[in-house]
Amino acid sequence: MSQYRSLLPILLAVLGCWSCNESIVRPIAEPKAQHGAYVLCEGLWGHSNATLARIELPDGAVIPDVLAGTGLSLGDVGNDMVRLGDTLYVVVSGSRSIECFRASTAQWIGRIRLQQNRYPRQLCIVNDTLGLVTDLYGDAVTTIHLRRLEELPQRYTVGPAPEGIAAFGDMVVVANSGYGDYRAHEPKAGTLSVLSLSQQREIATVPVGPNVVTVTFNPVRQRLYAIYLHVPSAWRKDSIGGVVEYAVPSLQRLRTWRAPITGYDVAWTPTADTLLFLGPQGIWGIAVADVRAPFLVWKNPQPDYDHWYTLAVDAEGSLWIGNARTFTVAGEVLRVWRETGQVQRFAVGINPGTIAFF
Repeated sequence: MSQYRSLLPILLAVLGCWSCNESIVRPIAEPKAQHGAYVLCEGLWGHSNATLARIELPDGAVIPDVLAGTGLSLGDVGNDMVRLGDTLYVVVSGSRSIECFRASTAQWIGRIRLQQNRYPRQLCIVNDTLGLVTDLYGDAVTTIHLRRLEELPQRYTVGPAPEGIAAFGDMVVVANSGYGDYRAHEPKAGTLSVLSLSQQREIATVPVGPNVVTVTFNPVRQRLYAIYLHVPSAWRKDSIGGVVEYAVPSLQRLRTWRAPITGYDVAWTPTADTLLFLGPQGIWGIAVADVRAPFLVWKNPQPDYDHWYTLAVDAEGSLWIGNARTFTVAGEVLRVWRETGQVQRFAVGINPGTIAFF
């Protein structure tokens, strides 16, 4: 026994080194730029082919998959991505995980593994330790610890098929989509669940419209905006979707813009005076400080072939667009320069669905 006992320190040292190497996974293609954009490509449902691309600026070099050659893969259906400081949190719905990366270096640094029955949809960061994730199938909001990389016991019960989520101080607002027509007739479908973090419970529900999927706060105007989509069963009522504006914190309904919204994502211009969204002809805008109707900002020249799937606006005001093409082949990202209208293109993976800048 003594001869085996003498090997124990060596074995522990080897295992310790193996554990350290597993804690950080560096990309094979070493990043060089200090700023640019990450693009989460959700892949195809059930194929476990979600990827995370990195676009390096100003030269425009692209690392199509930061995990390529590392022995790791992102997983099944990449649905959301949020950056906090130098950490990037990537929501992978089908794999029930949140993958964590160092934004400056693209290193994989860990994983938040959610319980077996979770289906994480969108992530909201409340502060440097607390994150909230909507659970699409569980009709709830899951809490996570952003530093310890673990799921927390606290859960908030909300309406059917929660998707979008946003926080403003103690208030958290959740979009209960009802999953389109599928659960549209259930209680709370098409509403916002209002949560209080201090009271740790739902304190109100606010009606919006069918298939409400996205919520966003405008901190400059202290307004909340909820985006709802068309549902097939409502075609006789001429339901095309729209945007609803609410006062904060009273959540009094102020204005509604009817518009044929075709996507989940929205973005604010750098001055926070225009809300941008995806429409049938391209990118549309709502000037929230006046009474104008929604207007076309950037036209999609071939909407029958190029399906624009996401949008974002960088600090310089340039417009970034994720083009999913036919939803089954590799996509691209378009960068539209604000000053000149020049378009720069970057090849990425299947269904580019979220863009985050670093």
